Amino acid sequence: MKRLAVLLALCGSAALAVAEDRVAITVRVGQTIETEVGYAMGHQCDDETIVRAEMRNKDADTNVFVVTGLAAGTTLCRAGTVTVENRPTVLFEITVVPATKSPAKPRR
Repeated sequence: MKRLAVLLALCGSAALAVAEDRVAITVRVGQTIETEVGYAMGHQCDDETIVRAEMRNKDADTNVFVVTGLAAGTTLCRAGTVTVENRPTVLFEITVVPATKSPAKPRR
């Protein structure tokens, strides 16, 4: 019984560790941001109605994951989906918030 308890505790810890590996990004609707992802290749997002994502080359050794907010919400995206040995992979939790309105200009 003790072994089962230890096993369950370890499994729960592993699930928490996986959740902690997410990189949180907040972007506004219409805003575009870039995040360096080393030489990761490929990407996949759970909900492409919330973000538009793409990979771009920054230089010979670095790619960037580019995200543009489309609609308010939260989605998961992974940069680095190409299954080549030793390629990095990064899991992003992306939250898109409404765009801020510019303050109204005073009338004369």
